[in-house]
Amino acid sequence: MSERRFSQEVERLVVAHRGASAEEAENTLPAFELAIAARTDVVEFDIRMTADGVAVIMHDPDVSRTTDGHGLVRDLSLLELKRLRIRTSDGDATEVPTLLEALTCLSSRAAVDVEIKNVPGEPDFDGTTELGVEATLRALDDAGFVGSVLLSSFNPLSIARALELAPEIPTGLLTTEDVDGRVAFGFAREHGHGWVLPYAGSVLAAGASFADEVHAAGMRLGTWITDDPVVAVDLFHAGVDAVATNDPAAIVTARVEAFGA
Repeated sequence: MSERRFSQEVERLVVAHRGASAEEAENTLPAFELAIAARTDVVEFDIRMTADGVAVIMHDPDVSRTTDGHGLVRDLSLLELKRLRIRTSDGDATEVPTLLEALTCLSSRAAVDVEIKNVPGEPDFDGTTELGVEATLRALDDAGFVGSVLLSSFNPLSIARALELAPEIPTGLLTTEDVDGRVAFGFAREHGHGWVLPYAGSVLAAGASFADEVHAAGMRLGTWITDDPVVAVDLFHAGVDAVATNDPAAIVTARVEAFGA
């Protein structure tokens, strides 16, 4: 059984958003490998459920933006998804990874932030079940994943279900740019989540004491998303524990230059 606690002690984590997605096709194994090569601390990716109940790595509900196919993930079988091609940076192609494949790739090499995609208003939203949460927990066991894990979502019901089923795994509430950082913090604290993950602009707007307030509640503060090294360093100076970026190589370098590690 792996150690599932997402670090509550380590500061200034660099989170590779969908892998090293500034340089490589997002949410693919090549993007994850590139993130590891950049010495990122955490690899973040999104999961959705196929028609036959398999968790796969895909940000959008529809496959058309990132693959050569079309249609909703939830309407396609795993076999159909595996036939799709994703263009990589070298002009070659790769396939849609399953969650199990992603966890196997990253085990013992990086922490993971698994974003559960079951968002109201999207065409694949399921308001009655949280199959993605259940599939994620099974995959962690099936992969024998070694490393820290965070389960995050913009849907409070998803992380509530995760907390109910696996209270030992930290959960994080993601919020959009139109949500006040302190409102997000209050909700996350009230519902027992270890992390609050507001948009970067909301964190900066919340003021210099915001991170201290989050830490005083026994919680950690992460944010998304910046590819600007100056902004990332400012966020770290403000006490943010984890910064998500599409360009982990640049942000890791900036962190080393600013803090020595």
